[in-house]
Amino acid sequence: MEAVITMDKFGRMVLPGPMRKALQISRPAAFKAEVMGNKVELTLVAPERSAVLKKRRGLLVVSTGGRKFDAAEAVDAMRGERF
Repeated sequence: MEAVITMDKFGRMVLPGPMRKALQISRPAAFKAEVMGNKVELTLVAPERSAVLKKRRGLLVVSTGGRKFDAAEAVDAMRGERF
């Protein structure tokens, strides 16, 4: 798959929807970027981390983008970030 991606005046670029869909990623996602000559290689980092745990109306809500999700592991990670 190939696409031309433009950069705005703030240095932001958007990964096209078909590419995100092919990689089965949803917001948020993390990438490792490496410069190789005149190329930039993006590698998806730990897609399981894309699950988001938010508090809404006093309840913890999990958004995983349709992926398998371990709630206990997410809660442990969230607790670890507090300290």
